Amino acid sequence: MNRLHYLAILALSVAFPASAQQGACPPLPAGTNLQWQEKVHDGFVLCRALDGERPVLSLMLTAKPTVNLLRRNRLEEGSIGSHEVRWYQPEMAVQTGAQQRITIVELGNDRYAQVWVEAASDTELRQLLTLAQSIPLY
Repeated sequence: MNRLHYLAILALSVAFPASAQQGACPPLPAGTNLQWQEKVHDGFVLCRALDGERPVLSLMLTAKPTVNLLRRNRLEEGSIGSHEVRWYQPEMAVQTGAQQRITIVELGNDRYAQVWVEAASDTELRQLLTLAQSIPLY
């Protein structure tokens, strides 16, 4: 392993504790047919739950939020693990009518989880929001 690669891994391990490193997407609830697709980037980890080839739930672990949620797009209250959240409809979804939601969870120690769902119907949206409630975030 070259020195630059080693330093990049070391920097990620300092910025993100074990819960945000490679292989550490939070477990999906038992009984779901979804699989995480995980990608580690410079400064964040992206976990995408796939239903076949289609991403339906995504989670980005980062040191600071990368989106601004507009109060006018606030729709529901809910929870993810033990964290109370407010779900928003992304601005693009407002314009297109897509069944999407996004929220930001502050995990502490300059750690955040941005969570979003992309559903094909109202029914699937409700199922995905319920699924998100079962994801443990620490």
